[in-house]
Amino acid sequence: METAVTSGMSANHRNPAEAVPIDVSSVKDRRNPANIDPRARTGRLASAVRNLFGRTEDVETVEQAPEPALFDRIGAFFDAHALEPTPPHYELVYGYLTEVDRKLVEAVDRAIARESRLTAEAAELILAEVRTDMSAEMLAGLIDKAQNGLSDIAGVAKQSRADAKAYGQALESHAADLRTGESEKVVETLVKLTSSMIEKTRAAEQQLREASRQMNELRGSLAEARRVAESDALTGLANRRAFEAKLRRAVAHARECGKPLSLAFCDIDHFKKINDTHGHDVGDRILKFVAQRLASVSSNNCYVARHGGEEFVMLFQDTEAEAASRIVDGVRADLQDRRLIAKQSGEAIGQVSFSAGVAALAPGENGRQMLRAADQALYRAKREGRNRVVLAEE
Repeated sequence: METAVTSGMSANHRNPAEAVPIDVSSVKDRRNPANIDPRARTGRLASAVRNLFGRTEDVETVEQAPEPALFDRIGAFFDAHALEPTPPHYELVYGYLTEVDRKLVEAVDRAIARESRLTAEAAELILAEVRTDMSAEMLAGLIDKAQNGLSDIAGVAKQSRADAKAYGQALESHAADLRTGESEKVVETLVKLTSSMIEKTRAAEQQLREASRQMNELRGSLAEARRVAESDALTGLANRRAFEAKLRRAVAHARECGKPLSLAFCDIDHFKKINDTHGHDVGDRILKFVAQRLASVSSNNCYVARHGGEEFVMLFQDTEAEAASRIVDGVRADLQDRRLIAKQSGEAIGQVSFSAGVAALAPGENGRQMLRAADQALYRAKREGRNRVVLAEE
């Protein structure tokens, strides 16, 4: 059943009867995984894996020759951990039970040890980490291919220079023979040398054309791999890995230029309650909606990323903490004035808000210390009632 979140501002800002629809998928009719046929589960898993990895061979084998014992284990895992039967969860459980990735298995084991079960929030974080690691490995492989391609091009150029030098030396050595009168034999030799040089040149040109084609393909693949490796799959924002790299560069720039640098740590209020009440698909839509609101103020000086779960970070270059706080508070105020309902059912989701802590880069501090200060300010905002922006104490 498809529903939608409808967003409207308070009477102070807009007509509350006006609504801006935001698609939200309801999961209320799919809460009991025991009612799902195991073969249907595998079909969803196959679709998820095909979409994520572009592979069909192994997945089709699972669909055509299912293993009942594996189906039973997947179903039992879903029941034991009360997980929603979504394709990402199937992907994770399938990978865990078949032990296709050691890091995934260890991460799931740690999550179960902490909470006594695998929660949907933990599953989401594990999947994001595994996918990012896979993208990073793919990126590294593409870089290796590019380096090999450059080596091949360098080899062709080096050989071509050697061939040209040898040809020039041969011409020079036979030039004196032309003056001795043995022109017919010398001309025959020069013709053979020239023919050989022409063949080598053509071969080199073909190798360079092929190398150029491969490099163009790699350029596109590298750009896509970088985008995937640095993006959050759900919201489209930069992910934590990309943010940490950006933070290091921004700190270095701020120190070098003597410019201010500020950071906001944002967290959606009562997000677990949203998931528990309306389902994780609705929760995902809320995450994307909040991400869009935060990204609406991004600019050359404002970098927005998803830090994990319901947490977001905003990095403000050349901006004092007070000014950054006002920008973040503007987004917070805009969000709190919106009312969200499930459009199809009319069920009220209620007010969605976030809390934030803002800190500035202090002399002698590094990026992690600034992030920790913002995190502490965020906890103060939570303790003081949520739905507010708090400046870190100096």
